[in-house]
Amino acid sequence: MELTAAQRRTLDELIRPGRAPPGPEAVEAIRRDLEAELQRAMTNVPGTGPLRLSKGRLSMHAACEGWFQADLAGEGEPFGHGPATAAGTLTHRAIQLDVASERGEDVRTVVERAALRLARDEPDFGRYWRGLDGLDRAEHLADAAARLALYRAMFPPLERSWQPVAEQYLAAALAGRSVLLSGRVDLMLGRGPHLLMDFKTGEARPGYAEDMRFYALVVALSFGVAPYRVATVFCESMEWQPEDVTADVLEREALRVIDAARSAALFLREARSPSLAPGHHCRWCPRALSCPASAAR
Repeated sequence: MELTAAQRRTLDELIRPGRAPPGPEAVEAIRRDLEAELQRAMTNVPGTGPLRLSKGRLSMHAACEGWFQADLAGEGEPFGHGPATAAGTLTHRAIQLDVASERGEDVRTVVERAALRLARDEPDFGRYWRGLDGLDRAEHLADAAARLALYRAMFPPLERSWQPVAEQYLAAALAGRSVLLSGRVDLMLGRGPHLLMDFKTGEARPGYAEDMRFYALVVALSFGVAPYRVATVFCESMEWQPEDVTADVLEREALRVIDAARSAALFLREARSPSLAPGHHCRWCPRALSCPASAAR
């Protein structure tokens, strides 16, 4: 199949490997240091299950320890979809289905099938979808179809030899399974080293780069081989924010994990109170109306 100029650019500048990622020896050294620090941090921590750290929790910790502590404690209302989150979920599922079907159906059919499966299989999306009238649903489908059409225009067909996997769950258990790093990457290409991509609706945010570094660390720990590149892809433009994975990238992310685990351990042992840092993130914190430092009051 002849590629368009846009698809050729994506292949050459994003998909094709660049510099070699850190090798198995470097990854193993990072694992040893990380395991040792986490083992020390989690000593005498009460609880029956592992400390679960995700890209979201690391972002909370970086923004405000109070928000991080509230999430660890399970505070807050159950998640419910709004227009923006539902649009992102539908776009992600449509791309996942498009990858699985190898572009075998037209765009609208793929999007409609994605919405049908989400409404059936995911209760949060189903409740939101059933609350819409026909026009609102049609608008969501049209927007998702536009994003999927742009994805097809900008990305080359994914060859089977690239082993494309959409919505891949990743996990790494550390420190005697007392800490679990986990997440779900939108698209993973290659048999190792890999290319990891996340698709985002809306505007770029500084935290997206850190999210991808977290995925790079989890993949490196899981497979013993670091990915060669990570990238955030913006669905409205299909432009991307890439970063080649180096030892420095993995080491920096390991330090973020260690810092979050240390804070969590102190909170779980009730050894200190969280440091509060107000900001725009206060609007999502379940303690926003009671926190003395909140910017949302």
